[in-house]
Parts: sequence; C-alpha cells; structure tokens
Amino acid sequence: MDDTLAQDLVAMWQSELTAMAADREVRESWAAMVALWAQSANAALRFAPYDQTAGSSGAAQPARAAPAAAAPQPGVDEIERLGRRVAELEQRLARFMERGDDGTGPGAGAGGA
Repeated sequence: MDDTLAQDLVAMWQSELTAMAADREVRESWAAMVALWAQSANAALRFAPYDQTAGSSGAAQPARAAPAAAAPQPGVDEIERLGRRVAELEQRLARFMERGDDGTGPGAGAGGA
C-alpha cells in the first residue's frame, strides 16, 4: 500500500513539473529568478576580498586568530622536586606495608614514620 502511495506522489509531481515546464509564464519567472540570482552572486563577488599576490586569482583566505599560547611548563627544578617527593611517599608506603600499619593507629597523619 505504501508503494502505491509513493508511486502516486511521484506521478503527481511529474505531471505538475511537466505542466510548469509547458507554461510560458512559469518559465519566464524561473529565468528571471535565475538571472537575479546570478546578478546577486556577481555583486557579492565584487565585494569579496581577493588575494593580491602575483599569480593568484583566487579569493583571499580569511584572517585566522593567533594560536593559543602554550601552557606554562614546570621548570626542571620543580619536576625534580616532585620526583623526590613521589619517591619519598613510595618509601613510606612500603614501610607501612612491611609493618602492616593501616595508618589508623597512634601517630597516624602526624608524619611520625
């Protein structure tokens, strides 16, 4: 049933387009509209920026925004300090694991390892 409906719709549009193509006023209207569009496109192109370099006849590329500044990088000293701190924390964790200390007893959190 859907196929029949689709075929009827296509047939209806084909007959409408055929009738429009045969109508002189419709053809003249379409020709006028296309001519108006072409004039508008030509006018727009006159205002488009063109690349003025030698050998180039294309439109100029729009100016691009400057690239974002790179994020500040930590200094070598800071990286070394962080590396030493991580190593220190790993050693403390290893000592806690050897003793079976869960960190909840006396002196926990007081830095008394």
